Amino acid sequence: MRERAHTAVPAPVAQLSVKDVTKSYGTRTVLDQVSFTVRPGEKAAVIGENGSGKSTLLRLLAAAEPPDTGEIAVVFPGGTGHLAQTLDLDPGHTVQDAVDLALADLRGMERRLPAAEKDLAGASPAELDAYGELLTAYEDRGGYEVDARVDAALYGLGLAGTTRDRTLGSLSGGEQTRLSLACVLAAAPELLLLDEPTNHLDEAAVHWLEEHLRAPGHRRRRHP
Repeated sequence: MRERAHTAVPAPVAQLSVKDVTKSYGTRTVLDQVSFTVRPGEKAAVIGENGSGKSTLLRLLAAAEPPDTGEIAVVFPGGTGHLAQTLDLDPGHTVQDAVDLALADLRGMERRLPAAEKDLAGASPAELDAYGELLTAYEDRGGYEVDARVDAALYGLGLAGTTRDRTLGSLSGGEQTRLSLACVLAAAPELLLLDEPTNHLDEAAVHWLEEHLRAPGHRRRRHP
């Protein structure tokens, strides 16, 4: 029996575009027909007064909220990470729980790899292709180094002494914000959406963050 040829499906092209987006809360219009595009490799900053819609815009880009009207296209095969200004963390959860939640995509790949490797001997061409895509995605996201990145981010942001079994409720608001930032950075998503990331950071931590975002490893990521 002749085997059918398998044609590789091109990966979706990364893009971020907003067209005629409007968002209101009650009678107050926060965003009114906003349009822009961020091209691959670009970094963009959203600047405005308090209440002008900066956080709302980032929530829309992160798909945390839908726009009232307009179109938003956010396509990043390497994942999207969103640091919100207001955190939603269960005080009874631990630091490790927060880390695992932020790394959910990578942890999922990590769990699937051993099962896929176990069945390689009798795998079909399609299954071999699927395994190769999974392994490539995991390696591209730096899956093998993710826990080392978490430790490095915690250290750089001033949380080196925070144990993984510590409950989130025992952390101050500033420590929770820095923990969330460390988790988002360690996940190494292709797109980073950071809402006032320097809040609660001292001068040393701000310097570390700046150097981290400038590092060559971020050449594939975008930072609105």
